[in-house]
Amino acid sequence: MKITPCIPKTLSELHQAPVLVHNVVEINSSAERLFAILEDEHAWTVWAGSITKVVWTSPKPFGVGTTRVVDMVGGIVGVEEFIAWEDNKQMAFCFTEASMSNLEAFGEDYVIESLGPNRIRAHWYVGFWPSNIAAKIGFTLFKPMMKLFLGKYLKQLKAMCEGDYQPKPAAPVVPE
Repeated sequence: MKITPCIPKTLSELHQAPVLVHNVVEINSSAERLFAILEDEHAWTVWAGSITKVVWTSPKPFGVGTTRVVDMVGGIVGVEEFIAWEDNKQMAFCFTEASMSNLEAFGEDYVIESLGPNRIRAHWYVGFWPSNIAAKIGFTLFKPMMKLFLGKYLKQLKAMCEGDYQPKPAAPVVPE
């Protein structure tokens, strides 16, 4: 598939996406554990079943401007740049390039609230900017199904956080 540039978005624009899906879950875990799982390349392929590979392409420490490449089922590729990063509280990214011709932009925001010792609430916002009228109609019609589908992934992330999964530190592959 051909990879093409996407329109960059800010964090506030992400929350104003034409198609925005928001899911939330309470997790019996620390914010540090959830963040460690979100930094673990392999973990994404376990809890988010449509992701087949994640490669961090920026050196640590990660923060705003960090990049990574995500491969998904069907040969879809997204090149991401993080637009928000606050350890154990929030991470958000937008595609800078993607192989999805029906999207002009895409982004996700993970917001973590502390509810007390080893208890958190995780918000997951996913924003879509369809590139044409057919895509806009399709994404709008399928938004309820996408909410259920993404909600299932968030429940799998919850199970991973509450289970015995041992996150591994990210191992960036930084181009020279």
